[in-house]
Amino acid sequence: MAGFQSFSALIARVLGYAEDIPTVLNQALGQDVSSETGGTLTTDGNEQNIYVNDAPAGVQEPRCVKVDFTNHTVAETIVLREYYRIKSGGNFIEQDAVTYVGLVSPELIKVDLDPNRFGVKVTIEKTAGGNKAYDWAVFYEV
Repeated sequence: MAGFQSFSALIARVLGYAEDIPTVLNQALGQDVSSETGGTLTTDGNEQNIYVNDAPAGVQEPRCVKVDFTNHTVAETIVLREYYRIKSGGNFIEQDAVTYVGLVSPELIKVDLDPNRFGVKVTIEKTAGGNKAYDWAVFYEV
């Protein structure tokens, strides 16, 4: 009976980590595993970071940042900027900037991101109108 209890304990332990098994297998096989993070940022009139990966351990594969403009009204003007660092210890260099004036349709904006080695960031800046809360999410491969 002792052997059965040990086996049962082992199975229970493995099942406790069952949700991690596909991730571990994909990483071991060299397959991409999607991940995401996000939050809410309230504008304040300054350029603010939505997403920053300052110094990745290796080549990273960010996919996109999505920003929800549902709270954006006809009075707001927002600038989304995309920056990359292209050498170790270098500065973030602006690659793209898009200005959104007034009502935005569709309300979910997607910023495509490029693979990079030394860092990426996406910022938001309110240049006109009231401060609004913007939900955001970033998707990347690990």
